[in-house]
Amino acid sequence: MSLSGPSESPPKPLPRAPGPKLAPFTRTAHAVIQFVNELGSPGQDGRVWEVKIRGKTYALKMISNISPTDYLRDDLAGHLVRDLSSPQFYAHYFDPFNCECRAYGRLKEENQEHLAVRSHGYLLLTHAQELEITRLITGTEDDRDDLWERTEKDRNLPVRAIVKDLVKGGHPFTAEQVPQMWADLKALHELGIMVRDINIFNHLNGKIIDFSRSWSTPHPGYTAIDRYDLREERSGDPHGLNRAVIEWGIGNRWAWDQVVIPDELVKCASGRSPNKYGPDPRVYNWLKWEKDPLVASEFMEKHVFTGSGNKEH
Repeated sequence: MSLSGPSESPPKPLPRAPGPKLAPFTRTAHAVIQFVNELGSPGQDGRVWEVKIRGKTYALKMISNISPTDYLRDDLAGHLVRDLSSPQFYAHYFDPFNCECRAYGRLKEENQEHLAVRSHGYLLLTHAQELEITRLITGTEDDRDDLWERTEKDRNLPVRAIVKDLVKGGHPFTAEQVPQMWADLKALHELGIMVRDINIFNHLNGKIIDFSRSWSTPHPGYTAIDRYDLREERSGDPHGLNRAVIEWGIGNRWAWDQVVIPDELVKCASGRSPNKYGPDPRVYNWLKWEKDPLVASEFMEKHVFTGSGNKEH
């Protein structure tokens, strides 16, 4: 099974690992891009700009090059109890760009793109585009390696980007949208997706806009994590949504007697629901999308983890 990355020609859906993948936005994964203006403040995993491509307006999330393996392993995958067998697997399953690709790929294959702000595919910036956006952000082209967190090893890798619908104006969400937000989150879990970063500013007009920390089945986080950490992970999404609703509502002086916060959400946020934290994303049948389910299943079982058992530090 090929596990090569975005340098392949012609470009393939990414990441090159079992499970969901996101196709390129164009046949070549390149496009003529007009950068209009930055949207919001730079996030922890990238920058989002309003752009025009082929006469249409989009939000383009540009993500720095694949994070160093030690950061992926020790920070983003720090709760795994088993080591992954290759640095490439840490990139496939924990790198923010690949996390987005996997979540959006799942929404596309299930025809459930309405559960989040829609993605249209990925792009790879050309050298000239990278210099242009660096100049627009910093005023000079000289800072591009620092801006995109490049090391000497990945200096020639392109900046990766996700093309999404542009949502203009509005608030993260309104009181009326809260029940639907909970329904959407449960539906994501039923599709094997945990967002793992639910907060006020991960929503626009009631829809999730960011999957850069998500886990999508199949994922090592679902199979190589101790019981306590898994409980914390599964409770994190409903707890985060419940907290975001309260914080945003207080800040905007909602009339709480008119706000409907689903009782199930409140119970799942604290683990007091009969089904604990809502639908279990681990039980999603991801193999139905694989051309050879047996090969894909065996690959996950025999090749993703080291044979040494417990994680070494």
